[in-house]
Amino acid sequence: MKKGLILLLCMNVLLLSSCKSPSEQNKTTTLDTSIETSTTKQVTEQSQTGETMTAMPVITQETTTSVTTQETQNETTTEAVAPTPQRRKKILAVTPQIQEKWYFCAPTTVSMMLSSQGITVSQQQLAKEMETYEPYGTHNREAIRVLNQHLFGYSEPKAGQAGYRLATITNASPDSEDMRLFKERVRKNIDDGYPMYYTFTLSKIYPGKNGEHNVIGIGYELTPDGKDISAIYYLDSMTHEQDPVYGGLKKVTPEELLEAMAACEEPNYAW
Repeated sequence: MKKGLILLLCMNVLLLSSCKSPSEQNKTTTLDTSIETSTTKQVTEQSQTGETMTAMPVITQETTTSVTTQETQNETTTEAVAPTPQRRKKILAVTPQIQEKWYFCAPTTVSMMLSSQGITVSQQQLAKEMETYEPYGTHNREAIRVLNQHLFGYSEPKAGQAGYRLATITNASPDSEDMRLFKERVRKNIDDGYPMYYTFTLSKIYPGKNGEHNVIGIGYELTPDGKDISAIYYLDSMTHEQDPVYGGLKKVTPEELLEAMAACEEPNYAW
């Protein structure tokens, strides 16, 4: 009897030590899973952070390279493009006038120069101020004096002041200093929106005609490479020099104009 009781007690002890409740088992499993999930999340976040940091420098580098390459291509393209015919030619918009008297070429020229700057002065008034007379016409120094007075408020500009100045041609050869300065001044004036004042011998430009003449210079045309002036544009105010299509618009080479200028009694232009 005692042996049987002892045996029964031992079996109960064994059963209690080897069993756990289902809730305890679930708790353990959940805890393990939580640890596992937490570890996985940490690894994933580290992996994603590593990918982002690695990708950003690559994107930045590609963008920088692309921009740099594009800028280089643009600069190269700009330098390589030659001036188009439209860009090579520049002509100021000036309202043409016909001279009211045959010796009014200088007053008419100055009247057009002033009107291009928004100043209206009649040919008659300018002729009086310039002391224009028949049969000679107008002295260039008087024409430019009056032009400056109306345009700038003084008759002769001082050093450093804006204003028109008379230049005298002594050498009309293509490689002369006179030619170089003339082309430089033409381009500067026209680009700045100011017409030129030209004097030339009629027979050099219009064969068969005599006398000296004044016209307004309104434009130029460059050579194909854009480095030199190949043509000069001017408006002629003489009645019998008006074209049915182009009016008084004329085109000559710089060499033709300066040769005709040098042959004058007053071989001048104003810039």
